[in-house]
Amino acid sequence: MMHDTLNTPRHRQIVALVQAHGFMSNEDLAQRLGVTVQTIRRDLNALAETGHVARYHGGASPTSSTENIAYGERQTLHSRAKDAIGACAAALIPDGSSLFINIGTTTEAFARALTGHRDLHVITNNLHVAVALSPRRDFRTVLAGGLVRPQDGGIIGAGATESLSGFRADFGVIGISGVEEDGTLLDFDLDEIQCARAIMRHARRVILLADHTKFTRKPVGRVGDLSMIDDFVTDRIPSAEFRAQLEKANVTLHVTDNV
Repeated sequence: MMHDTLNTPRHRQIVALVQAHGFMSNEDLAQRLGVTVQTIRRDLNALAETGHVARYHGGASPTSSTENIAYGERQTLHSRAKDAIGACAAALIPDGSSLFINIGTTTEAFARALTGHRDLHVITNNLHVAVALSPRRDFRTVLAGGLVRPQDGGIIGAGATESLSGFRADFGVIGISGVEEDGTLLDFDLDEIQCARAIMRHARRVILLADHTKFTRKPVGRVGDLSMIDDFVTDRIPSAEFRAQLEKANVTLHVTDNV
């Protein structure tokens, strides 16, 4: 049972910020609220004890592990980092390639970064990606068949999984909702997970895109692990433990310039 912790205005502000952004660092909260980092740490400890936030090293996230942040909020959340990740990943794709692109705002940033490419064959279960790329006359864009999820334009279900499985592509570019330090890849929706697995099975080279906040989010659905990917593109250098897992799995790490 939650106590009356939220009776203080600052605690209410902290919870609102964490819920809106998915993850807030101690430093960001301190700057926004005009208090010391030590004060924020005490506040987060109290809020974590009463179940209002999930406390992690360096900050806090929402407590829910079963529901993703709303699409509109994800579009603006860490958008500069996502654009940098998208540009970094796009540089790995040669002209004339075939590639899968899955659901997610980071993969949408990747698709926007493909404007300088030529002669690509794209298979996607992301309606926004298909719309963004469809005007290109030298791109062949295939949209997977299935149920369109109204909140984010993701195409899911058995039809989408079967449709994706009908192709074999040079690259599979996927986003993810959470990454554990041991290399476990996590997501929220079972249908979305099945589509991501189909892409990983049928791509010759898998590129995973994830900004640093994905290390603090804990969805309950397991997509797979690092042995299933070849390249990991992120915006900050991961922990030594995670880098060791990347090396063990023979995954190439790509870190964007500071944004």
